[in-house]
Amino acid sequence: MKLSDWPSLRLVIPLIAGIYISDTIENTRAEMPVWCLIVTTLLTAIIALISSGRHPRISGFCLSLSFVLAGASSYAIQMNRVRVEWPPRYAVYKGVLNSYPLERERSYRLEVMLRDSLYRGHNIYLYLPKDSSAASLEPGTLIVFDGKVNKPSSEGAGFDYASYLLSHGISGTLRVQAKDWHSLPPDGTGGLRIRAVRFRRAVIRKYREWGLEGNSLAVVSAVSLGEKRALNDQLREVYSTSGVSHVLAVSGLHVGIMCWFLYLIFPAVLYRKAEWLRQLLVMGVLWAYAFAIGLPVSITRTLIMFSIVAICRALERETSALNSLGIAAMIMLAANPSALFDMSFQLSFSAVLFIVIITPIMLQIYEPSNPLGRYVWRVSVLSFAAQIGTVPIVMYHFSGFSTYVMLANLIVVPVMFVIVSLSMSLWIVGWFPFFRTVVVTSLTWLVDNMTGLLTGISALPYSHLELSLHRGWVVFVIYAVVILICLWYKEKRTHRLVQALACITAATILALFQNFVV
Repeated sequence: MKLSDWPSLRLVIPLIAGIYISDTIENTRAEMPVWCLIVTTLLTAIIALISSGRHPRISGFCLSLSFVLAGASSYAIQMNRVRVEWPPRYAVYKGVLNSYPLERERSYRLEVMLRDSLYRGHNIYLYLPKDSSAASLEPGTLIVFDGKVNKPSSEGAGFDYASYLLSHGISGTLRVQAKDWHSLPPDGTGGLRIRAVRFRRAVIRKYREWGLEGNSLAVVSAVSLGEKRALNDQLREVYSTSGVSHVLAVSGLHVGIMCWFLYLIFPAVLYRKAEWLRQLLVMGVLWAYAFAIGLPVSITRTLIMFSIVAICRALERETSALNSLGIAAMIMLAANPSALFDMSFQLSFSAVLFIVIITPIMLQIYEPSNPLGRYVWRVSVLSFAAQIGTVPIVMYHFSGFSTYVMLANLIVVPVMFVIVSLSMSLWIVGWFPFFRTVVVTSLTWLVDNMTGLLTGISALPYSHLELSLHRGWVVFVIYAVVILICLWYKEKRTHRLVQALACITAATILALFQNFVV
């Protein structure tokens, strides 16, 4: 069990390091010469290529360094493109609405992509008063407004809201009065993203026509379309406190169920001599579905991994889960380097990473022979591994974690499997009144009872512990120690324990230095 067995991880780790270093430099407001980074990256990659035969160690070092520089330069280029020096005066802007208005406490928030020649392509958050006609706006609507756009600010947010907006491609914010804006009819140039938003809203309207409402509509919309706007604060709190809010995201569970359905539709016997055609059809349908629901991080990561497995199956080659995970991370970070600082990206990849690392070890230590005991043990192991991967991040972002998450997962995982399956089936049987009534009634009953059980679990004593990690480097230390302990168990080499103890010692000394010296 060596890092060299997973070449994609050897490349994605320096890529992540480069993005993190670049973000640190950005936060110091230091000027980063992007052209210098690009030239240095190319030269380092050329040196790695030339020395690959005669000097493999030098080649490996230069290759890793080139990925560090590539990560740093790509993030710097993206931030330079997102950061805008807005004029200090009032101006008239024109833009297109990217999504449906989001209702806030005192206003509606609109994500608008500007069409002005100078700021074309930049996205801003536009806040409109509730006494206006903002609620009826549709994606693709053209909006003309005037005001003074402000840079993203963290003032009064309680966290680094400015960095959050910039990492999500939001270059500015503007709050206007009802008299300062007006809408124009759509010009018919709406892109794929706007069409996907309209598609999701049309499906939700159809769900309502079929009889879904309240919590059942909110949960089904979340697990089948990735649309969480219908989730009220109380429902979000119940799932968050019980530690199972991850089931409300379209993830590997949903992709696995869809794959099962699609493999039934496209049986192997029909493609015995053209397995690649079967894999192409299945992946094509899955990627079309992913685009339709807006390419959320969890399903994008899962589909990249599934696509790699499908290619290997078609070519009759072996694949590795960790290699697939590393390739998925590289592709997503290459497309959007700032995704590294998105919490959904962090939680998704860390959970899968530790499931892949820890689950085989736990199942090797013990696995019951009784079917019921085997199910309980495997779900518990998966939940435990996922919690090891996500709790440090949750503690860093939210200063706490749920204590009964393993108990909640024992209930939620099988129920959610049925809910997702019924949600997918509803798309097929929804046109037949009798079958539609059966499926909708079943979904409503399951969601209501699952929500009631989770409400009871979240009400148990000490269901949520307030513990925080104030420094990001502590999260990396925890992960390093856990991985080194796993390596020690697999390799039976004492130096792995020594390395783990060295990480703990170094972290302790650094913490003492920061607390008492600085």
